Amino acid sequence: MRLSLPALLLTSLTLTTPTLAGRPYFCPLALDSKMMQYPFCCEGFVPARDSKLSMEGVNCVDIRANDDFTWTCPKGGAPKCCYTIGKGVICSTEVGEGEE
Repeated sequence: MRLSLPALLLTSLTLTTPTLAGRPYFCPLALDSKMMQYPFCCEGFVPARDSKLSMEGVNCVDIRANDDFTWTCPKGGAPKCCYTIGKGVICSTEVGEGEE
């Protein structure tokens, strides 16, 4: 059975949407790759290779598993929406408010 791209996207959104409910944060798809993003706290950022839309995070920590989500990172600044690729953390947007 082969699914068309729209059917595949609709199926994946249907499966992931219930898991997004109740989170205090929202991260849109990455601007450069359309990959799922999650909140990370990073110590700094450098330009991402081959992208004018994203930055590569330095010393980043995935904070989505924290019981008490915070809007301020431990070393200052706000969490960014990022995805991982290999050992790199690529960030393209700010974290938005979700549902509690």
